[in-house]
Amino acid sequence: MSQQYKIKGTDGAEYGPVSTEELQHWIAQNRCTRESLVEVDGSGEWVLLATLPEFQDAFAAPPPAPAPASAQGDSGISTVIPYKNVPALVGYYLAVFSGLGLLCPPAGFLPALPALILGIIGLKKVKANPEAKGTVHAWIGILGGAFFCIVFILMIVLFSTRELPFLPF
Repeated sequence: MSQQYKIKGTDGAEYGPVSTEELQHWIAQNRCTRESLVEVDGSGEWVLLATLPEFQDAFAAPPPAPAPASAQGDSGISTVIPYKNVPALVGYYLAVFSGLGLLCPPAGFLPALPALILGIIGLKKVKANPEAKGTVHAWIGILGGAFFCIVFILMIVLFSTRELPFLPF
């Protein structure tokens, strides 16, 4: 016959007697913790459940969950460079290069619109598959592309409505 246990709940009430198997089941259900007070076979002495050798294995730390196959060998590099989300990455670089187009406005407009479009596509890809990463890159593509599109359109409008001074060449 197995030992019988009484358990003192957090409400102060006593539960049991229960068998070793039933108590292990309660531990698995998180109904009892390491700090639960237990009386063994009516001994009158209440002890912490974790101090009983027959239950120490039940409180051993579970082994760490294995990393998903897609994350193994990644070392977090996909967070910095979202190589699994090409539209977000390309949109990011196009937004950066369109900013350099301020030195030559017509050339800057060319990458700005694709940066905006690819940023939107990249953001949709992240929402559909969070493992792809690249949310920040996609937003930089969207915001940078939109900003530089507006800037270059304003520049074109301002320069086209203004008469240019005589150029001596």
